[in-house]
Amino acid sequence: MSKYSDFWFDNRRTTLIDDLLSDVDDKPVKKGKDHIALAGHKRAIGNFVRIVSGQNIPVKFPSRGDSFTDGKSVTIGANINEKNFDHVVGLALHEGSHIAYSDFNAFADVRHLSKVREFDLDSEKLEFLRGMVNYVEDRRVDNIVFKNSPGYKGYYHSLYNKYFNGKKVAKGLGSSMYRELDLESYMFRIVNFTNEGTDFTALPRLADIYRLINMSNISRLKSTDDSIELAKSVSEIVWGVVDNAPSKGNGEGNNENSENGENKESEGSSDGGGNGTEVDTGDAEMTPDGGQPSDSDGENSDGEQLSDKQQKQIENMFEKQKEFLDGKTKKSTLTKKDGQIIDALSNSNTEMVEVGDGRIGKVGTVVIPSLTKELIESGAFPGFFRGLEDSNYDGRWASYGGGKEMLEAINEGFRLGAILGRKLKIRGEEKDLIFTRQNTGKINKRLISELGFGNENVFSQIQKESFNKANLHLSIDGSGSMSGGKFETAIKSAVAMCKAADMAGNIHVTVDIRYTSNEKPVVVIVYNSKKDKLTTIKTLWKTLRPSGVTPESLCYEAIMKKWLGGTNGEDNYFINYSDGAPWFSTGGRRYTGHEVYYAGDRAVDHTRKMVKMMKNNGIKIMSYFIHGGYASESDKTTFSKMYGKDASFIDVTNMMNVAKTMNSKFLQK
Repeated sequence: MSKYSDFWFDNRRTTLIDDLLSDVDDKPVKKGKDHIALAGHKRAIGNFVRIVSGQNIPVKFPSRGDSFTDGKSVTIGANINEKNFDHVVGLALHEGSHIAYSDFNAFADVRHLSKVREFDLDSEKLEFLRGMVNYVEDRRVDNIVFKNSPGYKGYYHSLYNKYFNGKKVAKGLGSSMYRELDLESYMFRIVNFTNEGTDFTALPRLADIYRLINMSNISRLKSTDDSIELAKSVSEIVWGVVDNAPSKGNGEGNNENSENGENKESEGSSDGGGNGTEVDTGDAEMTPDGGQPSDSDGENSDGEQLSDKQQKQIENMFEKQKEFLDGKTKKSTLTKKDGQIIDALSNSNTEMVEVGDGRIGKVGTVVIPSLTKELIESGAFPGFFRGLEDSNYDGRWASYGGGKEMLEAINEGFRLGAILGRKLKIRGEEKDLIFTRQNTGKINKRLISELGFGNENVFSQIQKESFNKANLHLSIDGSGSMSGGKFETAIKSAVAMCKAADMAGNIHVTVDIRYTSNEKPVVVIVYNSKKDKLTTIKTLWKTLRPSGVTPESLCYEAIMKKWLGGTNGEDNYFINYSDGAPWFSTGGRRYTGHEVYYAGDRAVDHTRKMVKMMKNNGIKIMSYFIHGGYASESDKTTFSKMYGKDASFIDVTNMMNVAKTMNSKFLQK
């Protein structure tokens, strides 16, 4: 079934909404929740709220209990899925519009009212007034969004269809329920005016109240104070009917609508009166059909009798409506730990990208654009990141290459990078090339004497020569087989290039590490010279620990559009470090229905395809097969098939040769 969000969210597999999540908003989140999907939803909804409100309003998941709009932030339930996404967005926009356009101090003043004009307010009347204020103010602020951001109407329609315009509500409106002359019945009938099942004959003066509210011209209300005044007028009509009822609860007087309602509008009715003939399109869409109620001279029907089960359903629905009006919609919560993980993923812009092909299968690849301390400490990827407090151990992580060894590799990388950087500085320098004996330019004084001998080419020209700016992307195999010396060596080389590029001044460096976690390929950008400082390397890289298997070009494909640029007048390089053939497999993918098998010829062919795409985009490739002094012929053959003449085989003990090779590439015109 088509959803309003489909226009921007047309391929659900790009974010992989967790199908383990319940579609019931007010149930606890089940185990197996997709942190990455929830982080993506949080980020997307946050963007929507900021666009609609024009304010940087935080969006968050509730951690415990019921949540409500506090005037500062928007809360969203943690059970978000394809089925309920649209109305979740609608609710977030609704809450955000209150923050942007409502006066919460005025709301607070309503709670303290003891009298409204001639009425003494008991707790029940005060509660009714508060409900009317909320109802009118909801319509006022929602209409502002309707007017200012019409592209978001669909989300609001989904929200109102869920809470007010559904068939269950229509069933209740046509039933014998809520036809007593009491405040509860009036509340139910009024808040459901937009439902196509509305019965204006169910209670006295409902038609008058509808005209008074005049939703087709709700934009006449310019402030929360205006909403409060209209709510007071509506409440006074209702209180007058209820207080003067001959016998509350017996239904007598229910057919007084035509007798009392024709000309007895309240003092405030002129403000919102009229018959709605001049309908503003944006406002009218909030009504069932843009029409107006007709007065009935007929006898009021008693309505359909409902079963006990049906009555209970209507009562529960009404309770949810009141919670909505009071800004206390129940929302599924997250544990503190889950909240920390999702916040870290959201703040790092982590997303799921679908890659692969028909031969391999389609698989979601986790892309982490930024390595942050928050992400490391969240525990979102425990297999790959050590805790910062663990990174100095040298015994505990011995089998993986200890934190101490990693620090030594990083420090050695900086030392090596300083040497290379002095050579690479030439890339950032301009040279003057002097061309003599030209027929134009600046006169060369040394050649003036030749003018008498018929030589007119006595001019010199100076041209400046410089290297193009360069983009360097280093991709490191972070699979478990790289553990120990091989990974530390690759890190050492990467650090050296980051340091050298920083000294050169015109080389932009991006470093990623690829591995697998929870049956998903993962690629994390651990350094981006455009936004990260070199101190990031010293602070955070010591936490890195190889894990999983080798997703190779699945990760290449995921990052290609984001970080692997074309020619654009710059030199572009892609450097790969790997220690074996690519391999990744799952028993099956619940998201796509495809079994993923990324190995053998399938993986080799896919890698060759990705390498070819990079080359076609003007990217120069250097791919290094890292071994510890031994590499089988089959591994070499496979590696050569994937990278062709760009494949190199290096011993981890001789990284200086790698550095020299890279350096010579960078200094080529």
